[in-house]
Formats: sequence, structure tokens, C-alpha cells
Amino acid sequence: MLLLAGGRVVTPDGVLNPGWIRVAGPVIDAVGPGDAPEQPALELRGRWVLPGFVDVHVHGGGGASFTEGTEHDARAAAAFHRGQGSTTMLASLVTAPLAELEARAALLAGLADDGVIAGLHLEGPFLSPARRGAQDPRHMIAPDVGVFERLRAAARGHLRVITLAPELPGAARMIEAATRAGVTVAVGHTDATAGVTMAAIDAGARHATHLFNGMRPPHHREPGAVGALLDRDEVTCEVIADGVHLHDIAIRLAARAAGPGRLVLVSDAMAAAGMPDGRYQLGSMRVTVAGGVARLLEDPADPGQSGDPGQAGTAAQAGTAAQAGTAAQVGAIAGSTATLADVVRHAIAAGLPVPDVAAAASTTPARVLGLGDRTGALRPGLAADLVVCDDDFRPRAVMRQGEWLAGGTVPCGLALLASRVVGEQQDVRPARLRLAAPQLRGLLGPGRAAMRTVSSAIDTGHRNQPLLWTEPVSGPVDDLTSQTTVRTPAFQACWFG
Repeated sequence: MLLLAGGRVVTPDGVLNPGWIRVAGPVIDAVGPGDAPEQPALELRGRWVLPGFVDVHVHGGGGASFTEGTEHDARAAAAFHRGQGSTTMLASLVTAPLAELEARAALLAGLADDGVIAGLHLEGPFLSPARRGAQDPRHMIAPDVGVFERLRAAARGHLRVITLAPELPGAARMIEAATRAGVTVAVGHTDATAGVTMAAIDAGARHATHLFNGMRPPHHREPGAVGALLDRDEVTCEVIADGVHLHDIAIRLAARAAGPGRLVLVSDAMAAAGMPDGRYQLGSMRVTVAGGVARLLEDPADPGQSGDPGQAGTAAQAGTAAQAGTAAQVGAIAGSTATLADVVRHAIAAGLPVPDVAAAASTTPARVLGLGDRTGALRPGLAADLVVCDDDFRPRAVMRQGEWLAGGTVPCGLALLASRVVGEQQDVRPARLRLAAPQLRGLLGPGRAAMRTVSSAIDTGHRNQPLLWTEPVSGPVDDLTSQTTVRTPAFQACWFG
């Protein structure tokens, strides 16, 4: 058992301030208001506790990608986002030749088998060239049930979401086939009218891929896909609330129209998330990142074209462009460089209530994936997936299935608590734990390999004993030395100093 207490705990019923969470193995055992019901407890000192984020639209991050590269690259991208609070995610692919998509789907299915990702999202190739955004129009095709079945077979049962443009020939048949197969159909990268979109929803489409972006702009006499998707209660709507893709007014309007039960916050992150400005790749497309905004270097369908077909720039960029009389930047926005944690923080800053943001980042997307009975909320019986954040909603520690994750989100002020020692134990006396420098760097993040000696407590199952953790030295990670020996230590958990 692990008891977390003294935090602002965001539950489906509101914020418990203070509140506590008791974790039993990989699941949440109990959640309650007030002070800790028993001791010892891990004191959170007023920090926010949100359910682990569920990102249903992410292409990569941390310099690695799901859309190209090796299996190691894909695992690195998933690990990066897990460390930033996305305890559950889909790997999103972009438009590519069919053989390449089959190969990528097969590779990523292995990650899904291992529980690294929750499945796959195909954003392409059944999209509208008129609203291509950063997708490669050379490989876009009309919806074809046979092609869909090939891709589904390659994914080995892990295809969860497929985005398509409903105005394309063959779309209705594919929507029906995908729905029968248990794959969620999302409307996106579409020039469809409201009427065509309504017909797609009637056929079984239940999700919107990055609402507003890659869609015909709504008009009061032709609300288009945006209006139709918001109008239908059975449709969940993604928004990329990163401060680049949408104006804050559009975020608030979408949130009000959809409500927390239908709004889904996504990152749409690509490899540059968490990385410096520079050159990157998104599928077959070359991307440049400047000021944290990713844009295509060139549109292969119209070399040299400037502007942003089907996607929106920031309000600041639009104002600058208007004053200068030129386009703000060349090329379409090519995904985001934000994590879902960044999106959560921006959505709250834009005025969305914290419980609604938690629902949109965790509870509702978990339901979209059919995982609402396993994760997505801080309530008993669900997976112990949670994110501990500071006052500015920056992640400070991440727990997935009851285990604290090592990652770059850990700040210098974080002390670590060995909350469990597994193995044969006798009378454990004050000990000095030695960790290899690479392991400590992994726990504390880049540039934080050295830290002051801290003391906390180690629960041996008999009584609490002081543990001294010193600066890193070379040697095995599990080298625990003291006057008595503790075998097979499982070093786990974070505590906030």
C-alpha cells in the first residue's frame, strides 16, 4: 500500500482540497477528502494530482517518432510522453504509401502487445487533398474497404481510430465497415459540408480529429464539419489547445459546445515535442521548427507555396502578417511541439475549469478508446495512473499502474523515497544507497546528475529507518550497502521536498 496525502486531488466529482489517494499495487484502492486516514503517508504539500493523461493523437516526441524510424525510436517517443504525464496513448500515423503503412502498423502492433501504447490511430491515407494540412497528398486515396482491411490486419487487432474525409467516394461504406470492426471513425482533414458530415455521423462516425484544423471554416449559412460535429451529442471532439493551432476563444467555444463529456484534448505532437528548434521529419514531410511552431518546409503538391492550407496560425502571427502584408510563415502547421501536459496547462490558462480539463485530457479520451473501466479518472478500482503537478500545472512526478516513472519531469527540489524494498529483509539499519550516474541522470533529468544528500524513510515492513541517498557514483544500480544486507531492492516512488 502507498498513501498519498495533502494534495489537491482532481476526481470526477470535483477537487478534494486536501485529499488523499491510497494505491494498492497497480490500482487505486481508495480516494477521500481531508487528512490522511493513516500513517505513514507521502505528503504532497498542496500539489495538484490529476489522472494520468490519455493522448489519442500523437505522432512522436523527444526527438523520436511513431511515423518513421526503428522500433527503438517508437519506444523512445512513447517513453518521452509517458514521462510528461501521458500514461496512455495511441501512436498516430500519417499518410504514406500503403506498403509503408502496413509495415509501420505491424511494428507498432508489437508495442501495443507489450503495453507500451494502447493502439494505433491512422490519420490517413483517406483524406481530402483540399484540407491536407501537413499530410502528403501524393499518397492520399479514396476510402477503400479492402485497403482498410489490409491495414487492420497489419495492426493485429490494435487499430483503434481511423480518420477520414466523409465527402470522398466510398466513405460511407468504410465508416460502416470500420464501425462493425470496432474501430472508431473520426472525421478530419475534410472539406465536407454540414450535411455530408451529418450523414457520416448517421453512418457511424463518432469522433472529430483536431476540430477546426484541417476543416472548412464554419459559416453561419454553412457550418460545415465543425458545426455538425459540435451539434451531435454522440460525437467526441479533439482540440489542440496549444496556443498555436487555435485561438483561446475557439477553445472556449468548443469546450462550451461540447462539454467535458465530449471534449478531448490532444497534443498532435510530432518528434520536435520537447526538443529545440531545428529540422525534423513527419512521415515523408520535412518540417522546420521555429519559435516552437512546426511547419512544412514545402508542400509537395505545390512547391514554393506559402500559407497554411487547412490549418490556423496563432493570433500573434496573424496580426504580424496583416501589418507586414505577407504570409506569417511558409507551409502548413505540421503537428505540434507540445505535450499533452502543455495542452492541459494552456487550456486551464485559457479559462477552462480544472475538473473539466482533467475530464477532457483523461476521462473522455479513455472512454473513446473503450478503456473507461480501466483508467482515466482518480477513483477506486481504476489503474493507479496519475500526474502530480505544481501550482502552474507542470508535471513533477508521474505514476503508471502504481509505479513511479523515471523521467525528465523531475525537478531539482524532488527528493526520492524508497517506498518499498522487496526481498529477504532482516533488521535494516541506516544505509547508504549508491546509484550509477546514468540511472540517477535518468531519474533527475538532463543536467541534474548531482544532488545534495537527502534523507527520507524506507518502509521495510517492520519499521521506518532513515535512508541516506548521496551524490551518484559509479557502480551497479542496485548496490545497497549497510551494516546488514537487503537483497533485490525495488527502488520506487517520488516524494516532494
